[in-house]
Amino acid sequence: MSAGTAAEGPHAGVDGLCEYIRGALEGWVPGMLGVHVHRSVSGPAGVARLVGAVAVAAELTALPGDGATARAELHTAAARALEAAGEGPGTDVRAEPAAVRAGCRRSAVAVGLYVPVAC
Repeated sequence: MSAGTAAEGPHAGVDGLCEYIRGALEGWVPGMLGVHVHRSVSGPAGVARLVGAVAVAAELTALPGDGATARAELHTAAARALEAAGEGPGTDVRAEPAAVRAGCRRSAVAVGLYVPVAC
């Protein structure tokens, strides 16, 4: 693998997706929920810890908009992140982080945040 190409194998693109999730949460979670988002995450396990902490903080915070939906989406995303981190039999290590990203985006939309469509 050269410096300009993506990794090959079952984890191809997973680290990039994990970083995308971290960056997206960093955009709104500290101000709205008071959760510090570290500068980097270490793969699916790091994302699972981060999304889990965000879900817990959402339970303790009054959220604007549809707070109940936002909380439910975060809890579902946290469960999917744990699945990805565990990499148990039948777990698609690329699909689970993509589902986590989608859940976090739906949560942001539920509280009234503008979320641009990503390619």
